[in-house]
Amino acid sequence: MRPRGLWLSAAMIVGVVALIYSNTFSVPFLFDDNPSIGGNQTIQQLWPIGPLLDPPCHGEAVQRRPVVNVSLAINYAISKTEPWSYHAFNLVAHLSAALLLLGIVRRTLLRIPGNPNTPQRDLDHLAKNSLLLATLVALIWAVHPLLTEAVTYTIQRTEVLAGLFYLLALYCVLRGSSSRHPLPWYTAAAVSCALAIGSKEAAISAPLVILLYDRVFLTASWRETFRRRWPLYVAMAASWAIPLVMLRHGHDGAAPFGHGRQALDYLLAQFGVLSHYLRLCYWPCPLVVDYGVYKPQTIGQILPYALLIGTLVIGVILALRRQPWLGFLGVAFFAILAPSSGMVPILQQVAAEKRMYLPLAAVVIATVMSVYALGRRLLDRRWPQSEDQPAYVRRLQAGLLGAMLVLLGSMTYIRNHDYRAAITLWEDTVRKCPENARAQNNLGFAYESIGLVEDAVICYRDALKLNIQPPTPHRNLGRALVKCGDVKEGLALLKKAVAFAPNDASAQADLGAALLSLGRAEDALPHLQKAVTLDPRSPDPHNNLGALLMRRGQFDQAIAQFRRALDLRPQFFEAQVNLQKA
Repeated sequence: MRPRGLWLSAAMIVGVVALIYSNTFSVPFLFDDNPSIGGNQTIQQLWPIGPLLDPPCHGEAVQRRPVVNVSLAINYAISKTEPWSYHAFNLVAHLSAALLLLGIVRRTLLRIPGNPNTPQRDLDHLAKNSLLLATLVALIWAVHPLLTEAVTYTIQRTEVLAGLFYLLALYCVLRGSSSRHPLPWYTAAAVSCALAIGSKEAAISAPLVILLYDRVFLTASWRETFRRRWPLYVAMAASWAIPLVMLRHGHDGAAPFGHGRQALDYLLAQFGVLSHYLRLCYWPCPLVVDYGVYKPQTIGQILPYALLIGTLVIGVILALRRQPWLGFLGVAFFAILAPSSGMVPILQQVAAEKRMYLPLAAVVIATVMSVYALGRRLLDRRWPQSEDQPAYVRRLQAGLLGAMLVLLGSMTYIRNHDYRAAITLWEDTVRKCPENARAQNNLGFAYESIGLVEDAVICYRDALKLNIQPPTPHRNLGRALVKCGDVKEGLALLKKAVAFAPNDASAQADLGAALLSLGRAEDALPHLQKAVTLDPRSPDPHNNLGALLMRRGQFDQAIAQFRRALDLRPQFFEAQVNLQKA
């Protein structure tokens, strides 16, 4: 068992990964972080737990994900809206997942069953080098740049937590299968499966993938698999009820099943997306935080990628019979990605690197084991006994592995630096995807938030050219133009946004705030009142409505609005000043 070696491997993984992610603790909240954390009232107290298990359902990243909502409440109790504890939590969860992967791979290599395609000598060699191979797999996966979005982008802990509990469920099944008292392990596996699905719906594949793992590595037949552990898999499958219970929480940007042409086009586009994911596994450059909205593609664009993915699927099916371990990894890769790559079309996000958090582990394991097998075969031709290999061969192997890990770790550290501010992240995204209207819009918002309004206007105009669909580009550009003094065009754009989407709270709030800043309080009143009615969770309209009511001498009503704004955002300085004036 070599416990000392195992502890040394675990310590090395923790030290290396902590060093690589050491520059993430000051990363601010970005994009989806703000509504999911700063605007999420349910996380502001740990008890009673009922509200935590019923997260907001207005497009926030926590909707339908109560486990993530609870984790955010823990962070809020520690550091309120200071981001350091949130990043520490993400890092600890990522490290825990890496250590679980280490344990799973090591124990699996010690238990691979013999078959006609795997000589006993090879099995013995795998067992002998199980710790080395498992450490290498866990290190490569943990430091890979493709995981930066999931780990560094705070709210994307949805992927990290889902992956962590997914691996924990598998580890518990593996441990329980060899335990004299398996019930505690199997109970923990069922609970972990439920926690994975409660972290992100995409983890619904866990019971099926773990069942296949059981059949490939732990039992000799399907009959034996079900005979030994059918209650476990019934308990794990029961966790599928969690997404059904949470279905009342919609998902903005997701098309329902059978949503006509859009769903079909999205599914066809996933051939190219999956091919892109695979390329990033081996060459993680460039990395992009936002690939933009869904765009239809022609058959000519789709066909080459469809042939590649189709060939891989056929290879996985054949491997399940000839090399079951490789077939299992292929099934795991596609099964984990299936919910977001076809089952539920997410039209606002056709591709996202965060989705590769757990599937990357399958790719890394398959690659490491394949390279190991090929290397052994080549070296055995020259030196049949591994003890006969010259020292320079071992040094060369160690040097190549070290160089690869240094390269991957350096790329991760550098990529994390892009997240140091919203401006740097969106400038990077616009540079890589200049036709991404959402990235242009977000860059404009980042400029506007620090007072660079003229630069924001340029970005908003570019976003408007790329995506003429109101109301978002119109209201953002209109708001910025009013700030720059171009009142006529700015108000025209804001009114157009409101006319197009009269129930858009942000459009109503921006038009009301612009009219209020121009001294047109009576014109602003109905828009601010409607904004507060449409979205009572947003603090800015409450503050602006309070300021308007204070001008009219309605101090009691103004005070109520300022207090409501501060309830929603305790560190809202402008509302604090207004409340003191009132």
